[in-house]
Amino acid sequence: MNAPTAGFIGQAVLRREDYRFLTGNGQYTDDIVHQGQTYAVFVRSPHAHAKLLKVDTEAARSAPGVVGVFTGEDFVNVGGLPCGWLITSVDGTPMKEPKHPLLAHGKVRHVGDQVAVVIAETLAQAKAAASLVHADYEALPAYVDPGAEPGSVPVHDEAPDNLCYTWALGDKAAIDATFASAAHVTRLEYRNNRLIPNAIEPRAANAIYNRSDDSYTLHVANQNPHVERLLMAAFVLGIPEHKLRVVAPDVGGGFGSKIFLYAEETVLVWASKQVNRPIKWTAERSESFLTDAHG
Repeated sequence: MNAPTAGFIGQAVLRREDYRFLTGNGQYTDDIVHQGQTYAVFVRSPHAHAKLLKVDTEAARSAPGVVGVFTGEDFVNVGGLPCGWLITSVDGTPMKEPKHPLLAHGKVRHVGDQVAVVIAETLAQAKAAASLVHADYEALPAYVDPGAEPGSVPVHDEAPDNLCYTWALGDKAAIDATFASAAHVTRLEYRNNRLIPNAIEPRAANAIYNRSDDSYTLHVANQNPHVERLLMAAFVLGIPEHKLRVVAPDVGGGFGSKIFLYAEETVLVWASKQVNRPIKWTAERSESFLTDAHG
């Protein structure tokens, strides 16, 4: 076989992006700073399951540098996070799709569930003001035992048995017949540990509202910016898709956890219009463990 004389087949192709990254010239979401930049910090639930009785933000609103404080009350008429892949259960019924509000309202359902967001001139001011937000909870039993009876601790009203759907693959009758006729049958039970993706770059977002044409621009550490734009515009904010520009700059790892649409960047886009300032948020490592999609 003759070696090719042109094109890339059979040729060593050098990586094109390494020099830029190795010399510190990458541009990640947190590197982007707009004129008039503000910074967001989320207040999160310490409880896995609790009624959210009240969120007192009065002290935070009057703290130095604060330009906005929002709670779940502000998002009652804003869409929640949609499920990007709806399927049908094995019995033909549609899957149960509980509501996922951008900020918790009435109830928190996991440790780290966001109950408020504080936006300030500097990150230090946002952190200081966030510490002044006081939330009252009524703790509820947490569902932590996979062997517990379905529905013993209902988390979502829309799924009282805590089952979203039942899925099956293959021909059950044929499989049952195969096992019935087998000379030997071995049964094994597998338990797969939950995994926490841990990219070098945590999730981050920077949103700006363009008042001149009533549009938004979002820079976000995301592996799927086109789907992010579609879901956020059509299903959450209720705006035409062309009114939202989503830019994914350099992304420092993702392992699948940055494929999804998250509440934090959606809150930033919505709030950027309310305060008429660009808003940046970068997750701390502990926030990533609590709020990134697990595998």
